[in-house]
Amino acid sequence: MEILSTCNSNDNKNKQPRVLPLKGGFNFRDLGGYKTASGKTVRWRKVFRSEEMNSLTPSDLEYLNNIPLRTVVDFRSEKENCESPDKRPASVTNSYELTINPGIHSSFSDISMLTAEKGEEFMKEIYRSFVTETEIIDRYKFFFSLLQDESKLPLLFHCTAGKDRTGMGAALFLASLGVDEDTIFEDYMLSNNQLEDKYKSLIDSIPQLKALLEVRHQYLQEGFEQIKKDHISVENYILNILGVNTDLMKEMYLE
Repeated sequence: MEILSTCNSNDNKNKQPRVLPLKGGFNFRDLGGYKTASGKTVRWRKVFRSEEMNSLTPSDLEYLNNIPLRTVVDFRSEKENCESPDKRPASVTNSYELTINPGIHSSFSDISMLTAEKGEEFMKEIYRSFVTETEIIDRYKFFFSLLQDESKLPLLFHCTAGKDRTGMGAALFLASLGVDEDTIFEDYMLSNNQLEDKYKSLIDSIPQLKALLEVRHQYLQEGFEQIKKDHISVENYILNILGVNTDLMKEMYLE
């Protein structure tokens, strides 16, 4: 499925495919084209979000090379990385392994005990941990330091499915630019369409995994509500906890 920007523009050349036309990957998306509350637009072909990059075809790598992609940020664990190592285009000169591995992962071990309710509560706790665990906050803080370095662009960040660790990263990136929450959640929910084919057979065979293998509005909402509880607003969190220069971000990414 190819989703085009719906931003109002008199120049059709500015419209780019939101979902990259790659044959060997799911959920590879451009974060450009979104409108901010101030009426500006996020620039295309600067920042991308995706799933794991281990199945990219030669033509996929050539597509990314022609962007040209400069930096890859991998939020996966060392184990995930070893099992499914990235394939990267020749244009990539910077790669960073910023492992995000919430402590709650260690409490989940027996799938046979998983229910739909337990799965949903587990995912909500994961999203709360994204914005409260010191080590994870440090990872996102470093991620934003890369986003504020023009020499690292264009940049792609990913995890395994490109929906949770990557979903929170994308949400915070868009929030730092002044994109409204409704739009941020719309982008977040696109992962369900993109990952349907990837996980359909697994969900059909183990239905109790459904809550873990899709995104739900309440998951990201849980993270945002935790931020607001602890820091008044998402903007405060981005400025004071992640240390982001939002004026610089807007200068770099908005037009």
